[in-house]
Amino acid sequence: MTRKQMAFMISVNAVISALITLLLVLVILPAFQKHPVPNPAPTASPVAGPTAVPIAAITPTPSSVIHVVRPGDTVSGLALQYGVPGEDIIAANHLENPNYLQVGMELIIPIGGLPQATATFTPVPTPTDTPIPFEPPSADMTATAAASGPQATALLTPLPTGGASQIVIDSIIGAGQVEQEQVIILNNGDQLADMQGWTLRDADGNVFVFPNFRLWGNGSSVIVHTRIGQDGSPPANFYWGKLEPIWSLGEQATLQNLQGEVVATYVVGRQ
Repeated sequence: MTRKQMAFMISVNAVISALITLLLVLVILPAFQKHPVPNPAPTASPVAGPTAVPIAAITPTPSSVIHVVRPGDTVSGLALQYGVPGEDIIAANHLENPNYLQVGMELIIPIGGLPQATATFTPVPTPTDTPIPFEPPSADMTATAAASGPQATALLTPLPTGGASQIVIDSIIGAGQVEQEQVIILNNGDQLADMQGWTLRDADGNVFVFPNFRLWGNGSSVIVHTRIGQDGSPPANFYWGKLEPIWSLGEQATLQNLQGEVVATYVVGRQ
């Protein structure tokens, strides 16, 4: 190999090396700078959270069942059917007016009793150094609280525990027309009236016997129709099952309780 050939080979190698170096500087290094390898993030030491304490929560009892209201259903009738207190059915479903049950509505029947309070957990606020103003109760307040004892939480719709039922026959309308005749009975008192076995009579010996039914107070009503129909449709409506009218002007209607005592009377056509 001549000196010229050797000089040419060295020049070519130098040019190739320069090109490779330029390629590294212009292309490869900027690509690495755009996509740096992330450093692993430091792991934070766990900080102890606030202490959890139990508070009361409601857990439904496994033995509760769902009852779909049918025509004729009443709270007292369902209580007898399932063997549970009517008060429990009212409380479990938050019924504002137990005399009116909508056909098709779903009721919880707490066969195993009302739901019991179970423990869940909620975080306690972190204590601070800021003092909270506090005024200790007076001796009179402490003595009053001790004398009164623990207070029971009232149901949303509690059963009346006092007062008296004042059952009256408010009116008889549609006399002489079997499809229109209705006897409207009111409870103007403040105590629930158990009307199972009560009777409504006319002057000709026709007798209607009330089924298992409770009439709430404060103006709640029950209607007895002369015609054929489905008891409880709508709620608090009953049907005598007659094909002919039974009421006439001047006739007296008599309402008697289970003991046969006259509770109320009404003369048809009275203003």
